[in-house]
Amino acid sequence: MQGKIEADLTNMSTANLIVLFVGISVLLIVVTVIIIVTITKLKKLGIKNFGPLEVEHNNMSTMYEMNDKINDIDNTCHNQMKYITERMKIHISNVFAEMNICVPTRVSISSAIRSPLYESISNNHFTAELMPDRYTTYRERIIETIKDEYVSLAATNKNEQCSRDKLPTWDAVIPDDSGKKATMNERLTECVDIWLKRIAKEVMNACEKKIVIYKQYLRMFEESKDDFRINICRECIEKNEHYIREIKHLLHID
Repeated sequence: MQGKIEADLTNMSTANLIVLFVGISVLLIVVTVIIIVTITKLKKLGIKNFGPLEVEHNNMSTMYEMNDKINDIDNTCHNQMKYITERMKIHISNVFAEMNICVPTRVSISSAIRSPLYESISNNHFTAELMPDRYTTYRERIIETIKDEYVSLAATNKNEQCSRDKLPTWDAVIPDDSGKKATMNERLTECVDIWLKRIAKEVMNACEKKIVIYKQYLRMFEESKDDFRINICRECIEKNEHYIREIKHLLHID
């Protein structure tokens, strides 16, 4: 076919070739003018972009904006968790203040015991760890790590510091100010449970904020009939609602 066309063009006279090329040029000019006129009219009507590609581009930008807001919520939650953990030093220190342990030792104990809590925040898997099928194991793992920290610290505290008695053993029974007796294990486990409940409330708060964001952007994707991103938003809403229900039930949070 190509050989035939080349042969035909070769056999055409110069006059006919000029007519052919002029015709093609005029046709291209006419098509270009039509395109320019059409685009100009669309712009006057306020339509600057069109077609499914432009809709997809807009929705990708919207999705990026949504994810950016979700990341902001996660970052705020992470910072709040660190603040909660920092504040736990007061509660932990009070446990040892009742035993008349000197301030430097209380500070050391508080720092050592909070270390596993900070590590848990760094791992940042709370929405998974606070679910019923993993919570008990997660809690026990934290308590066991704190026990290791405490036993190690107590072993280095055998010499009497600040003219006070050495730290009690992990299983030693310690009375509080009211006379109620509990082992060191029980007293520090209580600190862990207080921390977990405060962390859980912060996770729930973050989930509630995320639901608001997902619902807001769900409406935008519904308007553009973007089924793919509609399903993503709905799944994220359901997932966060599930987290809230399970955490409330597990830790008896109102």
